[in-house]
Amino acid sequence: MKIQCQIEVINRLHSALNLRNNGKYLKSTLALGKEPKSETEYFILHFSSLNKTGTKYRVKSIKQVFVKYINEGKSTIRFEEPPYDLCIKSESIQLKCFMKLLRSCITGDEKALHLSPLSSLSVTAKNNAPVKLVISDRSQFPAKGLPRTLQSLYLSGLKLCNFRRDILLLKHLAVLDLSNNEIEKLPPEFGRMANLSELHLANNQLGVRGVVDWRWLLGPQITKTLKLLDLTSNKLGHLPKAIWKLEKLVTLKANDNMISRLPATIGRISTLRYFTISSNELQSLPCSLMQCRLEYIDISSNKFDNKQNNSTSDQYSPWQFYVGSLVHLSAKIILKHKIHYASNIIPWTLVEFLDNANMCVCGAPVVNYTHSINKEYDLKDYFRTVVFNNNLSVVEFECYFCSPKCFLKH
Repeated sequence: MKIQCQIEVINRLHSALNLRNNGKYLKSTLALGKEPKSETEYFILHFSSLNKTGTKYRVKSIKQVFVKYINEGKSTIRFEEPPYDLCIKSESIQLKCFMKLLRSCITGDEKALHLSPLSSLSVTAKNNAPVKLVISDRSQFPAKGLPRTLQSLYLSGLKLCNFRRDILLLKHLAVLDLSNNEIEKLPPEFGRMANLSELHLANNQLGVRGVVDWRWLLGPQITKTLKLLDLTSNKLGHLPKAIWKLEKLVTLKANDNMISRLPATIGRISTLRYFTISSNELQSLPCSLMQCRLEYIDISSNKFDNKQNNSTSDQYSPWQFYVGSLVHLSAKIILKHKIHYASNIIPWTLVEFLDNANMCVCGAPVVNYTHSINKEYDLKDYFRTVVFNNNLSVVEFECYFCSPKCFLKH
């Protein structure tokens, strides 16, 4: 039996002499077999890109096997002689099968052993495990399921109505293309994808029912890894307020939807650089968007010509915009200093209150969002490249203010 994995070889003598290992895992092949002339002698062969001739270890020399994190695809084999530790990273199911067979070799359970002689093993350092898969027809799905080693998966144009839950098992997946399907919902568990950086969902049906389940955006892993999100042509009426939790997001596409208003929280995404939201129903933009250092923004084919008359500056004095309760004052402190908060720390009502907070033109948090003023600004003063109707760049912003100073200045 052989498995494709990543291995770091640690010499314990170096550790005793305070010599550091390089700490690098190399793509390797690990094979288990028996001697041609012996029925009781078993060996482990380790091939890597730096050791193409391979190193042979006797199973009888194994001192200890560490399998505490085997469910995460990690294990360590410690040898008495030579004094080496093989730190292994592999797909968890393959690793479990390998360790089960290794245990049979150690205990001498011959019924569970079906090993080839070492002389007949063909082991190379080349890693044949697939990392990219493009499926253009449903008949092309692998009979044994999607390979767990995939890093890129393209399932475009298959008319899928439901999200394939076997995708959740792809722990190494970085790029997922589900565009041009008929998917209406992503499961909340999708937020646990640990390495996903690109998600293409263009031309699906996420908003066809009116109510969109955005719980996957709250996942503990995806919020820290996702850099590109494409929601083009999904019949969306709005973007979620929780969009700001995607703290690594660089590119956001939401073209050809029915979005009439952007959430003010979008200004909290400090990493956002490319934002396209053409062919929607926007009449104004949140002033928090000015805080994003966008290199490219496309707001063409919206309804900015239908200007709203929501200005309240004539009806309220400046102080009424920002004098609030103690809850308002404490919320400002939390948002200003970016203190972490979650529903398991504070009540959900307070979490929702903080998520609904707006942003002043100057970038300070504003929690009193009862009143707003619509003002026109030139996008070219804030963003590098602007795509707008007829080469114009003046757009109406929905503005909030944190102090009388900001109110009078802007």
